[in-house]
Amino acid sequence: MSYPPVFITDTKYRASLAAVEALGKAGYPVYAVHTAQDLDALPPAFFSNYTKETVALPCSFSSAEYPGLLFEALDKAAQKEGTTPVLFPIGAVTLSRISQNHEEFSRHARFLVSPPHTLELANDKREAALLAKSLSIPLPQEYPCKGGALPPRFPVVIKPRCGEKLGLHPQQRYRKVFGKEAFSESFREMSKYDPEPVVQELLEGDGAGVSVLMDRESRPVSILCHRRIREYPIEGGPSACCESFWDEALVQYAVHLLSAMRFVGIAMVEFKGGKLLEINPRIWGSFPLTYKCGSPFSSCYVKAALGEKLPLCQGPAYREGVRTRFLLNDTLSALAYLRHGKPGRTMGAVKDFFSLRCKEALFSFDDPKPFAIYLKNTLTRKGE
Repeated sequence: MSYPPVFITDTKYRASLAAVEALGKAGYPVYAVHTAQDLDALPPAFFSNYTKETVALPCSFSSAEYPGLLFEALDKAAQKEGTTPVLFPIGAVTLSRISQNHEEFSRHARFLVSPPHTLELANDKREAALLAKSLSIPLPQEYPCKGGALPPRFPVVIKPRCGEKLGLHPQQRYRKVFGKEAFSESFREMSKYDPEPVVQELLEGDGAGVSVLMDRESRPVSILCHRRIREYPIEGGPSACCESFWDEALVQYAVHLLSAMRFVGIAMVEFKGGKLLEINPRIWGSFPLTYKCGSPFSSCYVKAALGEKLPLCQGPAYREGVRTRFLLNDTLSALAYLRHGKPGRTMGAVKDFFSLRCKEALFSFDDPKPFAIYLKNTLTRKGE
């Protein structure tokens, strides 16, 4: 059986390695791609046993020549492999450029990406919330605070409607406010990014994500649920440790919302306390969990991008209860929890360190070098 080449973009991001390993192991010729001007060090995926070729484009992903150079690389691979490549975008900027130039990209590759108006809707927290409300999906209470007017109660969280679109790091995308004394300053800070930031009730507890692959007809063909165990920064940063599980109610909410948007491609719908927080219409940070728990997510993407009609996902096609951790972030998380008087969380991290069910997100015995490169890059302040 002949497999088409798969171009995995933006491989400096650690989430890309899971797709490289999953697809390479399945037999696909994997091309690990990144833009040379956006690199401080070679990406770990460049050193994977499952990477067939590395492609360093001599530009930035935000430069005008990026699409053209990517087209040249795709066409060269098509000629070499004898079939049209599949494009597997990782970064938000690349995803946006494919969406905006869908017709042109489709002449060179197969992919699953929503049109611009759908991505805009998914990225806009207020508009997505309005749609969710019309679908009776539970939401946190939002407070009208025009001009910085005080909300009726605290604590609240303040965030721009499209924080990721602005290029903000996760910890820059929100402010938690526990009283009126800090509200004005926090509102003013968020207003630099959005003149009308979202102000809503602060939900407590661990977050959960429902990650969905929607095919060309907006049908859910692969789904994975994960819950956050620890995060770093602990005030609300990305997952440092997460666990696979299944929650039928959250799955139904996520699928209902994405179907109503006619979404195509990959999205992670985030919840806390059973209420919708936001939609991340792209590969998410804890994507390595898909590979570690045996989810067919990456291969389903390729098959659906090639036009294969896959069966609807109607239950977990992976092992539940599998945990993944990012060693450095999880260590920092454990220390931070200890400093903040939460020794139970710290002991949980120590326990997971010795647990067989908790796997290092970026390490595989059959592909050890990327993890070593990741550690080297990170410890020399060159990692992502």
